[in-house]
Amino acid sequence: MPDSVSIPLPEAPAIPGLRFRHFGGKADLPDMASVINASLAADGSSERITTGGLANMYAHPVHWDPQQDTLLAEINGLLIGCANTEWRQEDDGGCLHSINLHLVEKWRGLGLELAMQHHMERRARAAAAAIPGAVRHWFVSRAAETWPVRGEMLRSLDYAPARHYFEMQRPLDDDLPEVVLPSGIVFRPVRPKQFRAIWEASEECFRDQQDYVVPSEEQYRAWTADPDLDPSMWLVAWAGDQVAGAAINVIHRGVWGETDDLFVRRPWRRQGLGRALLVGSLHLFKARGLSNAGLGVDAENSSGALGLYERAGYRVYQRVVAYRKRM
Repeated sequence: MPDSVSIPLPEAPAIPGLRFRHFGGKADLPDMASVINASLAADGSSERITTGGLANMYAHPVHWDPQQDTLLAEINGLLIGCANTEWRQEDDGGCLHSINLHLVEKWRGLGLELAMQHHMERRARAAAAAIPGAVRHWFVSRAAETWPVRGEMLRSLDYAPARHYFEMQRPLDDDLPEVVLPSGIVFRPVRPKQFRAIWEASEECFRDQQDYVVPSEEQYRAWTADPDLDPSMWLVAWAGDQVAGAAINVIHRGVWGETDDLFVRRPWRRQGLGRALLVGSLHLFKARGLSNAGLGVDAENSSGALGLYERAGYRVYQRVVAYRKRM
């Protein structure tokens, strides 16, 4: 049964029927997925989460307590918002404490953002006190431009913009470019025994990113246990028995295809493999009868990814800012 004990939030607005509580178990998951998806839809995002996918996340927590580090907001017993915090350690010993917030559009701009952010900061501080050896701690939160109140609230709390991200999309109703693979590279169907090699190749590539953090074994297990994992939607490029690169794709709501990750390992870069993986994914999406393709990109990505996506027909539809504040 969901936890019935209310959590007092000193900054909470005076909304009749409003209460806050912790995560109470799997019975909460369907309503939480609905709130998260409604919040994403309000920001124009194509991303969606299933109840099964959310359950997998809560079954494999890394550096967070699903019960204590989740906050649920209700109005007369109806879930309208949820937040969580988790931390990860950077290579230099610092810790990033992510605070994620989802809120149904109707209840935005009424003061819930501030109250929930303050509570999650208190939870993050409690977690920070128990982390040995960390030299400094940062709060990290993201805000889409379509949720201006959230961005304004973060700036009022002395958060500063740290990175910018673009959400991009492309319709699939035109003639798609041809897939041209570099010499010696082939696409092959994915087998479960290859998951580890694909995961390790991905992590090798993402070490180049500024905010890279070494993943844990528990994160790998969570990835392979995700019920929404669909390797038939992946494109993996092989050079003999080596993973040269891959596009890890997912389907949202049966109409959107999204490229969650696209990577090319160093020996095979600047040969057109990134484009082949991207265009091949578009063909895969269209063959599945999908209407649109989407992806996200770091606006400061130094690999030229933004230009690659624009040349393939993707256009920016949403901008997201990642904010930081020293704890």
